[in-house]
Amino acid sequence: MGVVMGLDITRERIGVALAEHPDLRGPCATRGPESFPLDSISLRQDRNGALCKKSQVNEDLVSELEAVVKQHRVCAFVVNWPIQEGRTGEQCGKVLQVLDAVIDKSNCVVTSKRPFALWCNYANASNDSSPPDEWGRSTCYTQLRDYTPGMSYSSKSAIRRESSANASMVAANVLHDWVENHW
Repeated sequence: MGVVMGLDITRERIGVALAEHPDLRGPCATRGPESFPLDSISLRQDRNGALCKKSQVNEDLVSELEAVVKQHRVCAFVVNWPIQEGRTGEQCGKVLQVLDAVIDKSNCVVTSKRPFALWCNYANASNDSSPPDEWGRSTCYTQLRDYTPGMSYSSKSAIRRESSANASMVAANVLHDWVENHW
């Protein structure tokens, strides 16, 4: 048990939040889970204002994550999994691409002893009210969408626009939801 870090990965920034296990907060702490947003971190722009390629993350991002992990003794990550209308899309791909880049650049952020979990508040992700199958999976993934003439589906049509100020609040909300369900 320890501190869990919540991450919300968007096109431009990573929102960061922390939550401490309730047992570690002491007897005077308020009841219930609490998550605290930190400053969000830019994906492509370093401290000097230099931009890196669109498919890469800047070195400052990795060093800032390493510093927060070390300072707060983070034991795990909860990463926002941005399901749109019950389906994965471009934003989910971005999350995986950034996580992969961070793991490639640092061997001390995400490790086998400091894992990550992809978390989605499924109540907000889908309007599906059908019961789960025998393994607990949502059956909405096995259903075909209603076809209408001239219909075109694009994951880009469901892109979530977040301001840089909201990225860490989204991370805090995702982390709060995870903590309520697991602690």
